[in-house]
Amino acid sequence: METTTVLSRYETITTVLSIIAICVSILIPLVQWVYKKWIATAIVKFYPTGQATLFFNQSGSYIRINGVVESERSAATIKKMSIVLTRKRDDRKLNLDWSFLISPVNANLLGNYVQTTEAAHPFRVEADSVACSFVEYSDPSDSSGIKIRNICSNLAPLVSQCVNNHTYEEALDIFSKSPEYIDAKNSLLSDFYWEIGKYSVDVSIEYSKRKTKTFSYEFTVTEQNSKDLRNNIDESLIAKLKDIFRVQWAFKAPQIEITERKA
Repeated sequence: METTTVLSRYETITTVLSIIAICVSILIPLVQWVYKKWIATAIVKFYPTGQATLFFNQSGSYIRINGVVESERSAATIKKMSIVLTRKRDDRKLNLDWSFLISPVNANLLGNYVQTTEAAHPFRVEADSVACSFVEYSDPSDSSGIKIRNICSNLAPLVSQCVNNHTYEEALDIFSKSPEYIDAKNSLLSDFYWEIGKYSVDVSIEYSKRKTKTFSYEFTVTEQNSKDLRNNIDESLIAKLKDIFRVQWAFKAPQIEITERKA
């Protein structure tokens, strides 16, 4: 009788422990799921590679910043990325939105290495992981680009006149010395953004449910950087002339280093 009682108690304890173990095995994943789904909030971080590329052409002044986005604790949907550039010399600002996502992998196309691009769109970053964020930022209103293209379009009749019975070098010399060309160049110079000096850039990331986080950096435009980009003013104005003579464009896009801005 005593043996039966002992076995009965043992079986009861074993059963209870088994039930507890089963409950725990079910509850722990369930609690983790509920925590990640409904309680945990994503912590978004941005890590630039330290490189950015500056542009000036018939679309105006814009920039590409390479980096990765990390989401800690929970997955996050990156809805939009934008930047505010500030030229420290005169505090002139440039507000740009993401326009293109650039593939971080170079593809070999007929012996030339190219990067594929796609229109900027929301993307998802899984919990405790990173996603590449090589982003090109430009003016969403395209106000500068519209002005530049209108100026270039207005020069088209003059380009046609310069082409008649001339070589490319002769046509370029006549065109670039004309009053219309000089006025057009001066007009573009007045809007030129990439002057020599220091700049700050604030990268804002909108994610999940109307959350925004901003990351601050700075960089310097050297004399050579600015010179290369000023060269693109002439390239923008003579692009049509080069197209007629099938001369390759020579736009320059200098790479600069960006560093975290200390408070």
